[in-house]
Amino acid sequence: MTAMGVTPFAFFSGALFARKLCYVYLPPSYNESEDTRYPVIYLLHGLYGNETSWSVKGNAEQTIEKLMASGDLRESIVVMVSDGGYGHGTFYVNWFDGSGRFEDYFLYDLIPAIDREFRTIADTSHRALCGLSMGGYGSFVLALRNPHLFGAAASIAGALMSVGLMNEAFLRTDVCRMIGPVHGPYAQELDLHMLAARRVKEEVRPALHFNCGTSDSLFPLSSAYQALLEQIGYPHEYMEFEGDHNWEYFGGHLPEALRFIERSFAGSAPKHSSAV
Repeated sequence: MTAMGVTPFAFFSGALFARKLCYVYLPPSYNESEDTRYPVIYLLHGLYGNETSWSVKGNAEQTIEKLMASGDLRESIVVMVSDGGYGHGTFYVNWFDGSGRFEDYFLYDLIPAIDREFRTIADTSHRALCGLSMGGYGSFVLALRNPHLFGAAASIAGALMSVGLMNEAFLRTDVCRMIGPVHGPYAQELDLHMLAARRVKEEVRPALHFNCGTSDSLFPLSSAYQALLEQIGYPHEYMEFEGDHNWEYFGGHLPEALRFIERSFAGSAPKHSSAV
């Protein structure tokens, strides 16, 4: 039987008071049984993108099918999401200035709608996040803030931000609208360095994978995050490759992220390693 492929799924967001759309990949065996349930992977897009980006530009469906056929990824439901559709990008967080509650939309509208409509395994160890650029930040911030919901998170060329790494020019952008005062408590709740340092002390924490191209303008953020995780002893998998910040890299290195997520489903991730 062939895969059902990617289909649109509309739902209502109470957090944003808006109708929203995502695209859902259903695995080959989905219609063969009414009882079988599947893990769920949420694919997050980057700045200026939308819920079609991974499918149209990143060849996500072909990559997923190839990995499933080879046994590198078990049959899973894969949800290609919108960040909430505000401005150039929401970073998947609740904005300090009240522009929108985009984390709430993801946690309390999107995930329950997917679990209600589709036969998911609705538990932490079978729910994972994967994103590119802004979506890489979104994957990590959602997982690190909500370890009871996500067992694993993967970032591809991610904007792995910490307030300590932001220069003055950066802070004059919409960032302050999102995080508030740089030295305030709200900004700390969205700082990936601070969140990892908090979670490493806890027994329940998400497995983390991230990779980045060495010619990518965001590469220093990945390098800094790798150094931070090594310093605090947070188990993770980090990889770097030749490549720039483009779809050739994003789509080309989705397999590494999905293979890591498969190992998290199998209970054999994270492992504390680096591959250069």
